[in-house]
Amino acid sequence: MKNLYCLFLLTIVACSGPKVVYDYDTKKDFSKYTTYNYYPDLKTGLSNFDDKRLITSTDKVMTEKGFSKSDSPQLYINFLSEEYTTPSNNSIGIGIGNGPIQIGGGIPIGAPNQRIQLTVDFIDAETKELIWQAEADNTQNSRQTPENRTGFFNVMMSKVLDKYPPKK
Repeated sequence: MKNLYCLFLLTIVACSGPKVVYDYDTKKDFSKYTTYNYYPDLKTGLSNFDDKRLITSTDKVMTEKGFSKSDSPQLYINFLSEEYTTPSNNSIGIGIGNGPIQIGGGIPIGAPNQRIQLTVDFIDAETKELIWQAEADNTQNSRQTPENRTGFFNVMMSKVLDKYPPKK
């Protein structure tokens, strides 16, 4: 029973959503930034549909945080993405032998994991300096429905923008 409980906890931790790391300019006063818009030459590397989902999700979170979208913003938001695959973590182990001579290995089962790495840059519109950055990495299912893909970007941007603005 104890092993089953540990397996359950590991499963929940593994499915906890995107992994996010942050970095920012510690000398900036983030309280002065109240308006934003997207970098004028935005090229995310995503499909047009996913671009719209990403921007809609970001607008929602930024509005909830009290920011307003402006034609003359204090911040530009830029996105860069990379989609890649990793081998499946599932395998079947096989082995033969007895005593000191044994041969074994694993046969991977299942499809490779589709992953997306998203970098979000906040750029001071006046100085054109990068002031805050987050990198998120998450598994995505390329066969998701449009509604599920919208949910995927909602969760990702909520987690990414959770630590913005940074606390002193």
